[in-house]
Amino acid sequence: MPTDTPTPADLAALGPFFALQERTGDGWHTLRELVVGPALDERVRYVEARLAGADIEPRVAASTMSLGLFARLVSPVIGAYVLGTPLPRPTLDGTYWRPVDGGPWPLALTGPSGTPDPAALLPDVLDPLAAAIAARYALSPQVLRGNVASAVFGAVGTVGTARPDLADAARSTGAALLAGPLAGTGGPTGPGGRFVRTSCCLYYRIPGGGYCGDCVLAHR
Repeated sequence: MPTDTPTPADLAALGPFFALQERTGDGWHTLRELVVGPALDERVRYVEARLAGADIEPRVAASTMSLGLFARLVSPVIGAYVLGTPLPRPTLDGTYWRPVDGGPWPLALTGPSGTPDPAALLPDVLDPLAAAIAARYALSPQVLRGNVASAVFGAVGTVGTARPDLADAARSTGAALLAGPLAGTGGPTGPGGRFVRTSCCLYYRIPGGGYCGDCVLAHR
């Protein structure tokens, strides 16, 4: 880990999915509202509207929505962990988001800051969200766990590109998650040891969507 003290600006410099905001103004919602309220359906309908003209199943839109949501949640935690930046522990009630028209969701974390724990993000936040999406949209839990893994390794790759000096630490963080809570979701089996998941996010079912770079179907 770096010996200096990284700042929130260092985290934001990794990319827009890593940046955190202050919870000021109106329109903020907790993550729990995605689990128990109508917000989840609203976000899925938003994705469907963004794909206007595409005849897609609701579960495909839900999976696509989850990819962006999971990436937005794992990126700051992984970035802060490899930077050594203290961060409030994300929870369903202490993590706030705000809807926007395009781009990463604005995200704010509340609570006391401490050492980031990427492994804790799954039981605390990602597992309940995935369970709600699976139940409401008849999506396989395997698909959603694969979406989490895709988000993790997307963040790992972004860190390595933005900060080559942190690439090894980011890869080690991803490997630890893959050996622990994300076991069975994929492995470094692609060209150059690139992560390939064991499931598919269903994006190919969107007309013209094709296969993602880490999709098992693209590496058969």
